[in-house]
Parts: sequence; structure tokens; C-alpha cells
Amino acid sequence: MVACKRCRLRYVNPRVNRQTLEAGYAETYYPPDKVKRIRTDSMEWLQMTERLTELEKRHRDKGRLLDVGCGIGTFLHLAREQGWESHGVEPSKSGSDFAQEAYGLDVRCGDLFDADFPSAYFDAITLYHVLEHISELNPFLSELRRILKPAGTEKKAGTLVIEVPNGEGLQSRLQKADWPYVHPRDHLYYFSAHSLPKLLRKHGFRNITLGKPKRVSPSTGVHFALRQVATAALVRFHLGTVIRVYAS
Repeated sequence: MVACKRCRLRYVNPRVNRQTLEAGYAETYYPPDKVKRIRTDSMEWLQMTERLTELEKRHRDKGRLLDVGCGIGTFLHLAREQGWESHGVEPSKSGSDFAQEAYGLDVRCGDLFDADFPSAYFDAITLYHVLEHISELNPFLSELRRILKPAGTEKKAGTLVIEVPNGEGLQSRLQKADWPYVHPRDHLYYFSAHSLPKLLRKHGFRNITLGKPKRVSPSTGVHFALRQVATAALVRFHLGTVIRVYAS
């Protein structure tokens, strides 16, 4: 990994090309045992519920939602139950097939460009742990800008949500190369609370704010409460394990 001296963005060098990445996602990323584990994992549902709850606090007018890299459709399924018009894009055929067949979702298999959505089409676009996998950031972010509703349309400006591992978080600083999110074969970028907003501003996004992702757990008690407090403190000072950014 190297870092840009100007914007502090950390990235993998030499680059991994798009074709190599897509080959790894297309057929085998969601084998049946992984799909079953995700679908029955209470932590998965709690995490997706936490994400949806924070989105709805910031974007109260429910409308057309796109989840890029939607996996097997857990988040979209929850969003539709809450009144959103749910759409997804997922490069894995097994993941997109499951989302379509099990949940009846509109999920297109392929990448964002394959979907070819109309301009100013979505009220909200979400990317949870996706952007670090994208080999060509500039055209990808320009496409997100094109399909997100701008200010001045019949509703308020659309909301973009991006969550990524925090490359300058406390855990990454302490563990360095042993940090679990370090796997250069598919995590190509290591964003920070400084570099990600700067990148979004470059592509015309405004009203950029940092979210406050919360620790979730199916269990309760003093131990979990203490961990929640610790997580909230780290997030406040941009030292949490992940970064969540909102923009319009």
C-alpha cells in the first residue's frame, strides 16, 4: 500500500485490474453455505436494520433506493418492508439470483454501468463496504452523481451513503498489516474521514457529513453497553473501525 502525499488516500500499488476483480465476484462469491449463513445470522439483520434506521433519520422521504453491491438483498428486503422502492446491483450471479428468487427484489446482475439507469433516478443510493473494491473510482463516482437526484427536482436532493473500512482508525493503526480489512487482492483503497469526503467533493457531491455507525449485538448487558460507549467515542473522533459518509 502507498499513500498520496496531497490527499492522504491510501491505495494498493501495483493496481489490480477490473477484469481480475470481476472474475472473483461473478460466480463463487456467494456459495450456498455462505448464503445460508448470512440469511440466518442475527448479526446480519441487526446490522442492516441499524444502517436503515440511520438513513431514514437523514432522508425521511422514502422513495427509490439503489443498493450497489447488494449481496443477497438483506438490506433491500428490509427497506422495501419499510416503504422504499428497492433496487439493487450485484456482480455475483448467485447473490443476485438469491435476492430475486427468495425476496422478489429487482436486482440486476453486473456492475453499475451495465445497469444503465436513467439520470437523476434515485432518491437514495447506498454502498456498504463496496467502494474499496472499485478499481476505477473516478468514472464510478461520476456515474453515481449522474443517477442520484440533484437538488431542485420534485423532491429534495438524493442522498448518497458510503460505508468503508477506516484506514486511519485506531484498530488499523495498532494492527497495521495484521488489520483484518487489509487484503490487497480486493480491498484496493483504505479511506479516511479526510480522504473520502475530499474525493466526493471532487465529483460534485455536497452537504457531506459523517454518520455515526453503532455497534450492534443480539445480546445485551453491561459488557455490551460498555463496548457501545467505547465504539461511540471512537466514532466521534473518527477512529472507529468503519467510516460512514452521507452526501447529496
